[in-house]
Amino acid sequence: MANQTNNDPNNEIDLSRVSAKVKGYFTRANDSFFDGILFIRRNIILIAVIILVGAGLGYYMDKGPKIYSNKVIVHPNFQSVDYLYTAVEDINLKIQQKDTLFLKSIGIREPKRFLKIKIEPIIDIYNFMNQSDNDVKEDRDRKMEIFKLIADNGDMKEVLKDPTTSKNYDNHLIEIILKDKTKQSEVVDPVMAYLNSNPYFKKIQKEQINNVNSKLAANDSIIRQADKILNYIVDPRKSPGASTMYYSDNSQIGEVLQFKNGILSEQAKLRIRKADYDTIFKDRGILLNERARDITSGNMKFIIPVLLLICFIIFVLFRSYYRSQVAKRKIVITG
Repeated sequence: MANQTNNDPNNEIDLSRVSAKVKGYFTRANDSFFDGILFIRRNIILIAVIILVGAGLGYYMDKGPKIYSNKVIVHPNFQSVDYLYTAVEDINLKIQQKDTLFLKSIGIREPKRFLKIKIEPIIDIYNFMNQSDNDVKEDRDRKMEIFKLIADNGDMKEVLKDPTTSKNYDNHLIEIILKDKTKQSEVVDPVMAYLNSNPYFKKIQKEQINNVNSKLAANDSIIRQADKILNYIVDPRKSPGASTMYYSDNSQIGEVLQFKNGILSEQAKLRIRKADYDTIFKDRGILLNERARDITSGNMKFIIPVLLLICFIIFVLFRSYYRSQVAKRKIVITG
């Protein structure tokens, strides 16, 4: 069977249309590119002035006051975390209101340099769960309920960051943002002194320290008694009360030693807790004068000229559009 040639004229018309559209696109692109060259040629002096002025302005902005971040890791004692967040938010509100009298009253000598203060939790769920107080059942139960909430919720990241959960973490990060560098005594110390001056929590602090001291003294007495018992078990003749005490099995030495070690372990934890209790909010690390950087830091000498050029091009295009529309209307009116 002989092959038949398809000479459908519609296909030839479609191909010619596509070819014409492609050629038209490249023609318009070439014209636009050449128009751009002509635009630069006509305005080369003005463009050069804009670039120089923008670069100079950007350089001046880069050399201006730099922004620094000062960070303090704090551990809230005596269930004071809600007060901590409220107090930090209150200080930040005073900054936004430019309340220099308040800032000076808490010890900030140059309040105008104070740009912002914020607080956020340091998320550490594993440390949070492992540091339950063994002698406080309510603390263990509370942390277990929080863990169940996290485990039952599908979006664990959101639960971990939720304020209801995050305020229960042991450590929190206070960030103080300032113009230029500072010293710890100029900003960090006054802010921490203000936070630690709450009268209610100072009373709680005093009572808690008294409780720890009493517990330490009681445990010391128990340890001395345990030592006497051990001395008697090893050599009954060393005990003045030997006639009234009798041990039938030296295996009791292990039990007494285990009991004593438990008390010693508790003493170590109490001493660490007492060290934390010297302030309401215990600082566990301070980082000063960390340069706050973003995409504009040190790059204004490049950003400003580009922005000025964009504004200039928009102005020229708008002017050209306006003139063309005015010319059209004049033609219509005269016609």
